[in-house]
Amino acid sequence: MPPPVPETPFRSWTTVSERVEADWLGATVEDALVVHLNFRGDAELRWADGSSTLIAPRTTCWLRANPAEMLTARRIASRDRHECLTLVFPDAWLSLTLKGITSQVGEAFAPLVSGTTRTLLQQPLTEEKEGWARGAMPPHLCSQARQLLDSARLTEFFIHSIFRKDTAADAGGAISRTQRVAQERIQHVKDLLLAQIDAPPSLDELAANVGCNPSYLSRTFTQIEGSTLSQWLRRVRIEHAAALIATGKCNVSEAALEVGYQSFSHFSRAFAEEKGVPPSQWVRRLSSGL
Repeated sequence: MPPPVPETPFRSWTTVSERVEADWLGATVEDALVVHLNFRGDAELRWADGSSTLIAPRTTCWLRANPAEMLTARRIASRDRHECLTLVFPDAWLSLTLKGITSQVGEAFAPLVSGTTRTLLQQPLTEEKEGWARGAMPPHLCSQARQLLDSARLTEFFIHSIFRKDTAADAGGAISRTQRVAQERIQHVKDLLLAQIDAPPSLDELAANVGCNPSYLSRTFTQIEGSTLSQWLRRVRIEHAAALIATGKCNVSEAALEVGYQSFSHFSRAFAEEKGVPPSQWVRRLSSGL
């Protein structure tokens, strides 16, 4: 049984060496809103309904989910070490802090703050948030004072995030609706790509399907996902191929074809870029249990 969730916000750092695939403990917390500030490396969350969520580098991921809904959470092996700051805001604290002002929460954050179903919001990790996360704690403070200051800083981060308005007050709702439409558009694009992973539509075809021009779609995809469309697609294809190999459904050559690589050399190069090692070496590690 997991330990009880504290009644005040808390944070934890996750760091994993490069080229190491590892389980990610604490990716979700029961009865709490979790925020992952993912600086480096990729992570994947697999859900009981068969879907999955990829968290790219330089992404802020707001997440509400019951741990029972999650099958696995893992850090994906890559050329870069993984580094992520996780913030946890317990529901008891949310209820007390937002009492009487819940209706003023931004539209995009309302389901995260008070919802009961799985909700996820991904945003680019800004320099402002990274600077806040890496801010040093004054060394002269005693442990109790450091805890008080840390709690205050987490509260400040939370309040600024969910109530922040970049223009006039009346524009807050419109901005949230625009963000929501963009997120829904990008999700539709991802669904189209996942459905045709072996022969994905072109950027022009995707843009026509979701009703916008290609350059706007490309720019919006990068802003929301934290990576370009081609980078995201390569990562998904390689992860799907790796899963096929790991489960024994395909050998390496068959897996390459399944995800749309007609050239084994191109597949091997892409695999090495994502996993840090070529597929042959990855399979040897898999066989030896490393």
